[in-house]
Amino acid sequence: MSDPILGQILNQLQQMDKRFDSIDGHLGKIDHRLDAMEERLGAVESKLDTVDDRLNTMESRLDTIEEQTKNIPLLQQAVLETLTVTKRLESSQSASDRKVTTELNTHQHSIDILNRRQLRMEADIETLKSR
Repeated sequence: MSDPILGQILNQLQQMDKRFDSIDGHLGKIDHRLDAMEERLGAVESKLDTVDDRLNTMESRLDTIEEQTKNIPLLQQAVLETLTVTKRLESSQSASDRKVTTELNTHQHSIDILNRRQLRMEADIETLKSR
């Protein structure tokens, strides 16, 4: 082969070598970026694990709250029934108080009448004694 052809081949090989070096540089940068992305993905996965743990905790707490609050309608019913009974008792107590007050007034009036009679009788007895 002639020297000019060999020179061209050598020149092309050198150009290819430069291209390969450039490609190697680009691949190195890509590897570096991929490593950085893997680190970031690891951090994101860690954060997602933390979020998953928190969600599991919240679900557990919600289950507990649901368990505790499922009896609320029964408690409301019991409170309403107690309120109804209390109102009936208050009404009954009020009627009973009026009845007792009426009876006390009647008894007081009777006692007053008896006291007057007793005073009259004592006065009559004193009058009879003094005759």
